[in-house]
Amino acid sequence: MQQDESRFNEILSAAELLFRSKGYHATSMADVAEVCHFQKAALYYHVSSKEELSLAVMAKVQAFFDNSVFIYAYDRSFKPRSRLLKLNNAVQKYYLTGSGSCVFASFAIEQIDTIPAFVVPIRKYFNSWSNAYQSIFLEVYNSEEAQALAEGFVSDLQGALVMLRVTQDPKHLIRLFNRSTQALLPYPSRIKAKVLE
Repeated sequence: MQQDESRFNEILSAAELLFRSKGYHATSMADVAEVCHFQKAALYYHVSSKEELSLAVMAKVQAFFDNSVFIYAYDRSFKPRSRLLKLNNAVQKYYLTGSGSCVFASFAIEQIDTIPAFVVPIRKYFNSWSNAYQSIFLEVYNSEEAQALAEGFVSDLQGALVMLRVTQDPKHLIRLFNRSTQALLPYPSRIKAKVLE
């Protein structure tokens, strides 16, 4: 049983990397089997379809972000700026490995209209992002402002990830993270920082 779980985790990791680099359509079950060094038929012992495999990958990635990234946003033992820096560092570490792309964004672009089962996990993932940022920004802004900022940064993050993938240069992520930490400065400090740039 433990061997089956280990093999399943290996399949999920391989599929995640392939989906992040190639997307849903361009990744086949044969590709996943090849990366795992076993026969395609062996995949069907663990999952019945590519759709089921994709849902399992999304659940794995969501669990990773919930347990290893978003937790920083809610850790009130740190000040908001430290929480944001820890969150941003964890995000940068994750996205600078592999292709730099987001499996949820890829699935949303390619499949959200054709595979209804993808809608809920994709929305959950992006809502988790917004909630994490909002939790930090609520320390400085009212609820409406914090929500608008959070949603803006989630959108901007996806754009930065596209640019990271295209240019292979992390400067787009770094600029976004710098902008997010500036958003926590008191208003006069933000103006001063902008003038000094």
